[in-house]
Amino acid sequence: MEKIFKVSNFNLSYGTNHVLKDVNIDIYKNKVTAFIGPSGCGKSTLLRCFNRMNDLIDNCIMVGSIDYQGGDVNNINAMELRTKVGMVFQNPNPFPMSIYDNIAYGPRCQGIKSKSLLNKIVVDALKKAALYDEVSGRMKENALSLSGGQQQRLCIARCIAMEPEVILMDEPTSALDPIATLKIEELIDKLKEDYTIIIVTHNMQQAARISDYTAFFMLGEIVEYNETTELFKNPQNKKTEDYITGRFG
Repeated sequence: MEKIFKVSNFNLSYGTNHVLKDVNIDIYKNKVTAFIGPSGCGKSTLLRCFNRMNDLIDNCIMVGSIDYQGGDVNNINAMELRTKVGMVFQNPNPFPMSIYDNIAYGPRCQGIKSKSLLNKIVVDALKKAALYDEVSGRMKENALSLSGGQQQRLCIARCIAMEPEVILMDEPTSALDPIATLKIEELIDKLKEDYTIIIVTHNMQQAARISDYTAFFMLGEIVEYNETTELFKNPQNKKTEDYITGRFG
């Protein structure tokens, strides 16, 4: 199986706070990988390392390596990396502009001016995000008029419009109701045909439903990493078993 990321002996500290400790993990192409574990265990911190979002934080010290398709992420231009490795955040964050302009914003920033090409990019992205049928007659409306679940799918479409290879998702359904959550989960299952997805989730049932691989984090370390069905049915580590059976966490 093709690896898209390889994390080797990776450590991260914020000043004297040692957040990630000797992390080693391979992320496989066109698979959904879930990060689970208690709050504050390093899941989101590692997620943000894949597109160098932690570069923006003062006093952040990183040791070890993260390779993206064979090259160290630190040797890739940060903006180029964030185009290839897009991110969807916990709370939907549409720009305060029209639905159309939200999707077209990134391509326009890359210099695309052709109206017909922008139209194609917008329509394709909305279709891939399973939102087109709901908004096709409302393209000029402010994106903030959409429901929370629609706004989150719009943010996914905005990410898709940049033609990424990887989509990082940091608890993308934690602010959504069960129906909107189900739509996002169904969407993730379709998207992995074209993209590699890494998702941080506090919802273990969600990880079990949608991911191919799961990593269990605790106190900045990866305790266990395996195919999802194997990790949930036959955990190799007592800490993993205690967590997924609700004995702690």
